[in-house]
Amino acid sequence: MTTTALIANNLPIPSALGSLDAYISAVNRVPVLTVEDEQALARRYRDEEDLDAAKALVMSHLRFVVHVARGYSGLRPGHGRPDP
Repeated sequence: MTTTALIANNLPIPSALGSLDAYISAVNRVPVLTVEDEQALARRYRDEEDLDAAKALVMSHLRFVVHVARGYSGLRPGHGRPDP
């Protein structure tokens, strides 16, 4: 079974199935948008309610989500963030 699926504009969608490494690998295959592309997608979503544009925007930011999540790795519930 594959750990990614494709949406209409051929972006891989990371799957909850499989390992964390497979998820991160799928996220890293999503292209980084240029400022112009990001603005154009945002306008398409705002003006035309284009859900494919919204998906592309969300997918392009998953790399940042992984980055933030890594900052919390090793923390256990009920414990504060470790001092730097």
